[in-house]
Amino acid sequence: MFLSLDNWCSLPTPMGNFRMYDSGDDSVRIISFGAIEELGSEPLIRVHSSCIASEVFGALDCDCADQLREAMKLIASEGRGLIVHLRQEGRGHGLALKIRAVRTMERRNLDTAEAFEMLGLDQDIRSYPQAVNVLKHIGVNTVRLISNNPRKKAYLEERGVSVKTVNTHPSIRPENAEYLRTKNSKLGHCLPLTTQTDAHSDILFYHSDQPWGELSNFSKHSVFIDGRIWPTVEHFYQAQKFSGTSTEEEIRQCATPTLAKNRAYEFPITSVRTDWLIVRKGIMLQGLRAKFNQHPELRELLLSSVNRRLIEHSKQDAYWGDGGDCSGRNVLGQLLMQIRTELRNELETQSLVS
Repeated sequence: MFLSLDNWCSLPTPMGNFRMYDSGDDSVRIISFGAIEELGSEPLIRVHSSCIASEVFGALDCDCADQLREAMKLIASEGRGLIVHLRQEGRGHGLALKIRAVRTMERRNLDTAEAFEMLGLDQDIRSYPQAVNVLKHIGVNTVRLISNNPRKKAYLEERGVSVKTVNTHPSIRPENAEYLRTKNSKLGHCLPLTTQTDAHSDILFYHSDQPWGELSNFSKHSVFIDGRIWPTVEHFYQAQKFSGTSTEEEIRQCATPTLAKNRAYEFPITSVRTDWLIVRKGIMLQGLRAKFNQHPELRELLLSSVNRRLIEHSKQDAYWGDGGDCSGRNVLGQLLMQIRTELRNELETQSLVS
């Protein structure tokens, strides 16, 4: 593999504008957010093995595409990071044997580990020398690895890379629930599969495609405010930083909430309205009220949380979120609980009137 830092192209995605680099090997795809040689200290890294079924055709019975998408979101949110995408289907055995293993699972009602064992296959023969080579080439020796696989972490550490792990959070579906449990129980992975079922526990939310993700500003629920439709609350909130300018409409038309946020952050602070820190909380409250009043199913969801504390669990935000360790202000969670109280009071008033 020969990494060419000069041969790259832009890769616009729903999560932001990445760069794709020439690795010198078509089986190794290298994508970075920002210049790869300027990742800085302890960058976010995803070393990802390909899964044609989910990444190309949208298969629901694994979490591969989910992990890749979440890694891209995390990296874009931070503004720097690297993805090394490797052609290693079927935990390194190739596509033909992967198909045979999946078919064996279907025919004999086996889990993924049992199917590999029946076919006489090692559970995981993947290796990651290309990722190590890339990191050495750009002089990075400490990373935050986006992964739930201790084996991957150990591989990098054995080759001189210091690793801190950042877990991904799988979308648990009927099609993949057993597969995810098997990865933890039999393959040694560390997927966070616990669900928030305790009726008195705090509700932690962040990712829009996870349980309680509808509470996120990034959930795909449009709002109608001031005579215009905003694709998400995040679009509305970010655009109001530039209220009354052409930039406001530009952000409203961004394809995804992530792109809307990224576009807003591309402008210098001097472009943002001077009273922003004073009005931002009120603007967020306006957007949230519209969302939970205009979508009856969301109103019911919010009310179903009863009196549980709502917390935006985000390491990236200590104002709107909890900072990842409960040290943040969790202003978004507080506003959601305020709206919940307002909705409950409205229902009680209607009941009295009727």
